[in-house]
Amino acid sequence: MANQKIKHPISLKQILLFSFLIILVLGVSTTLVSTLIRSDEKNKAIDNNHTINGRTADTVNNVLTNLKNNSFVLFQAENLSKDINTELISNYFSCNPDVIFISTSQFGFSKDTIFVNPVYAEKNDELKAKIIDYINKKSNPNEQIIFENLNEVLGIRSISCIYQYGEKSSPYYSVLGYSTEALSDLMSTGSNNTTILISKNTNILINPDFEDTAKNYSIADEFIQDLENKNINNSQFLVPDGNGQNLYLSIHKIENNLYVITTISESSVYEVINSTTKNIILFSLGVLFIAIIIIRIFSNNITNPIKDLVVASNKIEHGEFELDIKPRTKDEIGLLTSSFIQMASGLSEREKLMTSFSKFTNKTIAQKAARGELALGGETRNATIFFSDIRSFTAMSEKMQPNEVVQFLNEYMTKMVNCVEKTHGVVDKYIGDAIMAVWGAPESDGSPQADAYNAVVAALMMRKALYDYNVQRSQRTLPPVKIGCGINSGPVVAGQIGSNERMEYTVIGDAVNLASRTEALNKPFATDILITENTYNLIKDKVIVEEMPGVHVKGKTDPIKMFAVINVTGTSHPANLSEVRRIIGTTAPDLSKVNTEDEEKKYSFETK
Repeated sequence: MANQKIKHPISLKQILLFSFLIILVLGVSTTLVSTLIRSDEKNKAIDNNHTINGRTADTVNNVLTNLKNNSFVLFQAENLSKDINTELISNYFSCNPDVIFISTSQFGFSKDTIFVNPVYAEKNDELKAKIIDYINKKSNPNEQIIFENLNEVLGIRSISCIYQYGEKSSPYYSVLGYSTEALSDLMSTGSNNTTILISKNTNILINPDFEDTAKNYSIADEFIQDLENKNINNSQFLVPDGNGQNLYLSIHKIENNLYVITTISESSVYEVINSTTKNIILFSLGVLFIAIIIIRIFSNNITNPIKDLVVASNKIEHGEFELDIKPRTKDEIGLLTSSFIQMASGLSEREKLMTSFSKFTNKTIAQKAARGELALGGETRNATIFFSDIRSFTAMSEKMQPNEVVQFLNEYMTKMVNCVEKTHGVVDKYIGDAIMAVWGAPESDGSPQADAYNAVVAALMMRKALYDYNVQRSQRTLPPVKIGCGINSGPVVAGQIGSNERMEYTVIGDAVNLASRTEALNKPFATDILITENTYNLIKDKVIVEEMPGVHVKGKTDPIKMFAVINVTGTSHPANLSEVRRIIGTTAPDLSKVNTEDEEKKYSFETK
């Protein structure tokens, strides 16, 4: 149990529970924030896009209107003077620094009547030739005002404004080149907004996103090409851009059939809320991490005392009742720890009492008596009874001091009883130097055959233990110890016998008396282990024996067969009774002179 793996620790359950609650709360909060703010952010972004579009449209309209008016004033003055006033042209460029060039058909288009802003002419020597080439390709316009993109023509971000003047019967027109740098900067305001200027024929006049060409724009071609047919103004749309995204598009139509279009991508609209949501998630993860640490510390305050109790319970399970734990807290676990310590103290006292009690009786019987499992009165059991006795013990004890007798018996009994307990036997009682033991009561090892075999094995173990013990005694120049063992199997009455003041667990019956009588026959037969026919019949295929003369028992007509135990089957030595007698230090008697009818020993039992 000490090494048993805990599948579901309390600390893990606490971490999972609190983590789930934190994730649930933060998840719901994040979802609500994202849902509520997302709609608000969308409306704000669309309104802001529309505002930028309207403001930019007004500015562009004002610039182009002023440009037209200023050029009209210039050409009216020139027309009145019937001559080209270079000073007036110079002043015009000074007042209109974004105008690149200007010319009018009323004086005839030629290199002398095409005027280029000196600021731009100084930067590009080929600029005037490009302008002349461009103007010479123009014919009389059919419309009063025409705008064209000159980015690729001049290599400068610019547009041309073609104005028609004069009477309808004899009109003339002027061509003006205008730099769109300033307007491009104006139209690029807003980090996520893009504004372009488009003519009615879908010619892109100004697009701040691109340097060279007017054909690059981030609005669906189909929408722009159908712009004039839509006849729209001051409107908003959601259109695809052809790249897998949607655009919120705001349009203002200004004078001269020009359209100012401002767009913002749908992803940009939600960029702020997505960023906020991401930050909330990161914050939530941080909170969760800190919470796990706090929960871990908190759970340790609970689980550590419990672990102490588990360790303590394992010690108690293995018979260790002295615990080194103390209550850590003043809560229920602290109270449980105090109770656990008191319980261990009580178990320690009980174990001490049980140990002391077991010294006066068998441990198994002591445990059963403590648990109340012994049958009151008696019960019939099929058991195997064992008696052993020390040969010539009276003569040996007369040569020793009383304390030496006690010391000798303790050493001897310890070795013999150990053999009994190892084979699941129960020491019934000590009768001076004799030992009475039982197999099959109060507990059996499974069957009468198993109990009988265990009794014989115990006797053989005693033979070996006694041989080793005599070797030690010989080294101390002490005489060897010889014993006789008698074993019989049969029905007995087992139970608690005695007075109300003192009781003991024992077995009684004919089988017990015969076992005692059998033990006494070892001396005349010069053997150490004798079993009766009853025991032999149970285990005859498991032991090597030699049959002895039969014994007449009071109350029985036929003699009881006796067998001297040599060994268990499957072993080589000792192989016969002669080897056994050599080991135990006896000589073979003349069996014809052996009297098996000697008086029974005084401690034999009779059936009442």
